[in-house]
Amino acid sequence: MQAKYEDEANQFWNEFYETHQNRFFKDRHWLYTEFPELLGEEKNGDRKLLEENCENEPKEPFRILEVGCGVGNTVFPILENSKDQNLFVYCCDFSQTALDVLRTNDLYDPGRCHAFYCDITADKWETPFLECSLDIIIVIFVISAIHPDRMQHVVSKLAKYLKPGGVVLLRDYGRYDMAQLRFKAGRCLANNFYVRGDGTRVYFFTQDEIRKLFACAGLVEEQNLVDRRLQVNRGKQLTMYRVWIQGKYRKPRS
Repeated sequence: MQAKYEDEANQFWNEFYETHQNRFFKDRHWLYTEFPELLGEEKNGDRKLLEENCENEPKEPFRILEVGCGVGNTVFPILENSKDQNLFVYCCDFSQTALDVLRTNDLYDPGRCHAFYCDITADKWETPFLECSLDIIIVIFVISAIHPDRMQHVVSKLAKYLKPGGVVLLRDYGRYDMAQLRFKAGRCLANNFYVRGDGTRVYFFTQDEIRKLFACAGLVEEQNLVDRRLQVNRGKQLTMYRVWIQGKYRKPRS
């Protein structure tokens, strides 16, 4: 059964987006509160100083990659709100269906954004950019969807594409989140790793597990916190206790 969900993971995500299109996830306008780096104001310190001293010279592009972009719930708020004329956003996903939906959005501008397919669990990535070229990489509820055996590979690959001083911005599911506690018998594939009814999978992390993944990739921890929230769905009269892990991991300058 484990092999089925691994081998057909792409199919399960395509079916998810064929069913939900752009209606399932809300746009993540909270991004700027949690990650002000996305505004382009907290840039590489050397780059900011260089721009102040060379105002009349062309500025270096500010490159962001979102991994697991889905239909653009992170990408489009960034493009809408950023005033940085040098911003360019790359985004990739494992689902071609999601990418097709994303590209139909009126906000998708090939001059500011490039969406491409990528299986991040693969040994080799086909990317439109070079290693050591990205200022920011965003991974929101993505690493948890990967088989635990491939998580370190993925994080190490992300680190290779960051430029020195670049940062990974992370949010993912924490241990004992409501979603984990609600899984029924037969849904657990491995310790803290589950399969949903639609065939997609999810892992629930501890802070130490996240810390180890990024430390082994050579990145320096700047933030690693547990975000516990009480959500109330008044329509369904549900109280939901959410547990998320949020982190920031920077590539050393030397």
